[in-house]
Formats: sequence, C-alpha cells, structure tokens
Amino acid sequence: MEEAATGGRGTVTPFASMFPASEAQKAAKRVEEKIGEKQKELDSIKEFVTENTSLITLVSRLPDELNHDIMVPFGKAAFFPGRLIHTNELMVLLGDGYYAERTAKQTVEILTRRGKALDSQVESLMANMKDLKAEASFFDVTASEAAVGSCGN
Repeated sequence: MEEAATGGRGTVTPFASMFPASEAQKAAKRVEEKIGEKQKELDSIKEFVTENTSLITLVSRLPDELNHDIMVPFGKAAFFPGRLIHTNELMVLLGDGYYAERTAKQTVEILTRRGKALDSQVESLMANMKDLKAEASFFDVTASEAAVGSCGN
C-alpha cells in the first residue's frame, strides 16, 4: 500500500529465479518425448486409415463377379490356387469377438463408419500435438530466458 502511495512501480524479479534453466530444459525434454509418442500413435492410426480405405475398395469390388481366383495361404510359406465364391457374403467383426454375416454393401457402410472414427482420432491427435508443440516452445523460450537471466547476474 505504501508503495502505491509513494508512486512506486513494483519490483523486478529475474526470470531465472522463478524458473531455473535446468528445470525448464527438463520440462521441454519431457514435452518433446510426449510429442514423439503422439507422433508414433498418429502414424499408427494413419496406417489404419490407409488399410481401411483399401479394404473398402476391395469389398466394394468383390460382388462385381460371381467368383474370384486367388492364391490361398496354407501355413506360413505355402500357397495354393483357390476360388472365392459367395462374394457378397462377409463375416464382419463387430467387436469383443462378435461377428455378423453381412453383405458387401453393409460391410462398406460399417468400414466407412470406422473410417470416420479413425479420422476423428487423427484430428484429435493433431490438435493435441499442436498444443504440445506450443508447450514445448514455451519451455524452450523459458529455458533460454532463464539461462540469459542467470548469466547476466
């Protein structure tokens, strides 16, 4: 109160005393590690998106013909010629080990919904990474300002 009455402007606190440079650098490193983890998660989800898109294309084309000649895997290294029949009948994993027999059209609808959920996850991760990058930038700036403040004393 007395300071305000006498026209004082306050005190200057060195930035380095509030945030030691070493602590800010540790925080920046932790955030960078978290960004790396999120990037791996994002890459994994993007791979799922790509696989889902290819699967939608394949399932959409299956009923165009009555049967398809394929190579059927037998064990880890052997393949035998085979034929897909009933190309409009697919078993779809609904979750928790539950499967349902669906048509190709119904399967495409399910896969499309799953694709939208994956896209939502990608957007969420991108926003999270943007926030983490801003946080890392703050800690980097704080560490450099704290380092400059501690050197100036």
